[in-house]
Amino acid sequence: MTKCPVCSQVFQKGDYESLAKHLASSNDKNDPFHVSWLKDYIPMPNYNNPDFVVKLKEFYKLPEGGLKTWIASKFVQRFFSEKPHPFIEAMQRPKKAIFIGFGVEYYFFLKQKVKSLAYVIAKTDKDDVQKLEARIIMPNILYNYEENKSEMVLLIKMLEGLGISRESLANSMPLPPTIYSLKIWNSISESDHWLECMSAINTMELFTCPQLKDYGAKIPFFSPSVLDNEWIPDSVKHYLKFISDPANEHSMDAIDIISNYAKELNMTEEVQSAFLRSLDATERHLQARLTRAKQYESK
Repeated sequence: MTKCPVCSQVFQKGDYESLAKHLASSNDKNDPFHVSWLKDYIPMPNYNNPDFVVKLKEFYKLPEGGLKTWIASKFVQRFFSEKPHPFIEAMQRPKKAIFIGFGVEYYFFLKQKVKSLAYVIAKTDKDDVQKLEARIIMPNILYNYEENKSEMVLLIKMLEGLGISRESLANSMPLPPTIYSLKIWNSISESDHWLECMSAINTMELFTCPQLKDYGAKIPFFSPSVLDNEWIPDSVKHYLKFISDPANEHSMDAIDIISNYAKELNMTEEVQSAFLRSLDATERHLQARLTRAKQYESK
């Protein structure tokens, strides 16, 4: 099925003409979510022009590297292009508040990721899928605070090193953009196919993937010089080293699995839609990290 990347309205497979009419109509009605998506991905002065269908088809067309390259390239274009996302820019020369904003808002995504990947395991009997997701989930559920083998533990310790207590973190609430994003991820996890859930959640681990430079990323998730900066607490450095260690990074393994099953199950378009919805949710979540950082800067 072809799905709207904004609201998931369903169309016949390959029916980009109907999808284009739907997007153009939503734009004419000034629906903010559809308007925003079109502005970000396919900017045009007139979406009722026949050229829009052509551009839409080009947008979804798989390159020579297939679905894997399409996903990685779209991710890079959104966050790591020559004009990177403001949060990625902030991570090149971060202040204390940026690490706090990142950590607090990401804490809620990490909890959702564990929940969402559990849905994947429950919905499929594919051994390779279950093993991959279990490798990600288990350290973040069955952990010991004295050990540094869990992203959840290291994230909490990072925030403690920045002055955010475990108790205050547990009692905090995500900001509205993250709440919106969590609803998107949870909806995909609960209602859609397990492969769509993988496409929405596993691909968002690409931020720390070292292979992103092969797809055009201009800068890394954070500047390596951050690890040599004397004012940055060791707890922050330990966390950053952990998430950037290839042994703890599974996004490309996940995309390989997603690409293989998308072909086997004839679900390429569903995968693209779920990925795009998650991409938009992630962008909102990154904005929430910046807003949270500004709140701490003002204290």
